[in-house]
Amino acid sequence: MNSIKRHLYDQFRLPRGPLGRLAGRTMSRRSSNVERSRWTVDLLALQPDARVLELGYGPGVGIEAALEATPGGHVVGIDHSSTMRSMAAKRNATALRNGRATLIVGDAQDPPSDLGTFDAIFCCNVWLFWNNPDTTIERLARLLAPSGKLAITHLPRHGNPTKDDADEAAQRIEQQMQRSGLIQVERAYLPLEPAPAVCVTGKTC
Repeated sequence: MNSIKRHLYDQFRLPRGPLGRLAGRTMSRRSSNVERSRWTVDLLALQPDARVLELGYGPGVGIEAALEATPGGHVVGIDHSSTMRSMAAKRNATALRNGRATLIVGDAQDPPSDLGTFDAIFCCNVWLFWNNPDTTIERLARLLAPSGKLAITHLPRHGNPTKDDADEAAQRIEQQMQRSGLIQVERAYLPLEPAPAVCVTGKTC
């Protein structure tokens, strides 16, 4: 049973095949996931012409929210799952055809160097999968334009999560952002059950 649970959990880390598509449908339909992604985009206070990057876009819910917030902008996503790329592309097909969105299959921990800079970068529940969060956040900070904002949202899922779990994650993310040189590091909470989501934001100078 533990082996089965690990396999199912792994599908949310790297969705693939039929079970990966099932994980993607779960992520796109679970109300807390949708609310969390849209809330994170709202916290970015995006300008209509902003360039935005989402890491770990999954089935494309966050990409969709960012596109709605930037009618004159461009949204780029990086996800290491080709299964999720297919699902996100279907959800955001019009924006892809119009050149307003770009969906990349790749490693969010080591984004391509030719992406240019972004006014905002965000991710939801991928920070916990990063092998070296300090290095990843440093790389992301270099991709931000002046006064650009990074938002990392975490929603505790495993065991019996509480606000303490959200607080602990937020403190670690805040320290990692501060070590990367980001300023105005702040946290916000989204009330959910059984534990809130927490979003930590930081800005470049």
